[in-house]
Amino acid sequence: MNLKLAVCLLPLAMPCAAVPAKVLLSTTTLLPGETLRVELDGLAPSSRLKALFLGKAYPFFAIGPNAQRALIGINLDSKPGSYGLTFKAPATEALPADALPGEPYVIEITTKVFTVENVNFVPEKTALMTSEHHEGVLIHQADQYLSRDQQWEGVFMYPVEGKVIGEFGLKRMRNGTIDAGFHKGVDLRAEKGTPALAANAGTVVLAANFRAHGKTVLINHGQGVMTIYLHLSSISVKIRQKVTKGQEIGKVGSTGMATAPHVHFQVFVHGVPVDPKQWVEAEF
Repeated sequence: MNLKLAVCLLPLAMPCAAVPAKVLLSTTTLLPGETLRVELDGLAPSSRLKALFLGKAYPFFAIGPNAQRALIGINLDSKPGSYGLTFKAPATEALPADALPGEPYVIEITTKVFTVENVNFVPEKTALMTSEHHEGVLIHQADQYLSRDQQWEGVFMYPVEGKVIGEFGLKRMRNGTIDAGFHKGVDLRAEKGTPALAANAGTVVLAANFRAHGKTVLINHGQGVMTIYLHLSSISVKIRQKVTKGQEIGKVGSTGMATAPHVHFQVFVHGVPVDPKQWVEAEF
């Protein structure tokens, strides 16, 4: 998918030329777990605009003199259907009446078929599940930090070169009976001790040794984008440390609930886990 291809859409019957701000979308059809890029060209970036989609508001950030971009992650449990994308300016912004599209743009979420996978754990690993929810809350709290600066550049990279042993979007069962929900990242196999690398430039916002998630690093890339790396054997970065793309942040391990050495790698967009493959293959 070429996400740099700009598509100017007609808001229902209105001619595109009647709207001063151009709306550029990466696509109008998405699968659950994918990312939508929304760009507005022709408005000063000082305008604190929001994109409204599926009941949530997404901030725009400046990407040029008169261009701003919002990123929207589609939840894995989103139901297929057609949904309206609209725009809203704060009451304090004195924008012309026709500065923003008055009618919604239609975004189609299509059906995704989810594969069910069972993972068996030995009793010692099963016991760690009791810590999973509490750790998830701490990760979610760290993931809510929002900085307006874009720290990443270009496409992202996988933290290790290795076989994918756990696909994004699987429906996971544990020990045959425990519903673990969606697998929200990718599992990349690598030998224990292999350097795990930052997927792009950013700032470390979490570096912790968890019981269930294992040794964990969370990197803020700015503007609502973050990546997380689980089950490391060691961590070589600290909170608030700036990292560059490809910099070592730790080493591969099998800590926490991991059953073999690998890195569980996730990309978040405003707290929503999205398919890392899309971010590795295309520039947002």
